Amino acid sequence: MKNSPTYFRDGKLLVKNGDIRVYELNSELFMELGRQNLISSERDLSEYIWQMSDRPFGNCLLIGLGLGVASKYLLSFDNVKSVTVIEEYETIIEAQNELSPINDKRFSIINEPALSHLYETDKQYDFIFLDYHTTINKVTFPIIADTALACKKVLTYNGVLLGWLNNNTPEIFIDSFFNLFNT
Repeated sequence: MKNSPTYFRDGKLLVKNGDIRVYELNSELFMELGRQNLISSERDLSEYIWQMSDRPFGNCLLIGLGLGVASKYLLSFDNVKSVTVIEEYETIIEAQNELSPINDKRFSIINEPALSHLYETDKQYDFIFLDYHTTINKVTFPIIADTALACKKVLTYNGVLLGWLNNNTPEIFIDSFFNLFNT
């Protein structure tokens, strides 16, 4: 039985920037941080559509840039006024911009740690989506919880706060994860 292709072994390396590598395999892009740690994929679009549905509106905040797939999805809505992305890693911003720049006047990127921005800004957002974690486990869950709490400070009264749920999340974290986003 033949193994299925692996992007970091079978794909074509398109960008290497510090610890960030972007590969193309079967006409799809994959981004990894470090070695063999997938952090973003064009395949994520179907998950974004399922998880965000038609809820994005107004001024949107996205925590985590990756390949820009979620950003582009948000910008596809006519009722989205702006999309601000907070991305801590400049190498991710540079790689994304090299491969798939987003040229939309409604789009901007802030290069700083999410919690710093969330505690320092006075701006309010109508829709916030956390998409900076690759796994949800006993180590990452408290960090995600802190970020979700800080997001509530900048969320408008009728705003929507969501987070990306990894399909491989252990069942013991799923209910707790969704409870983080109850406003």
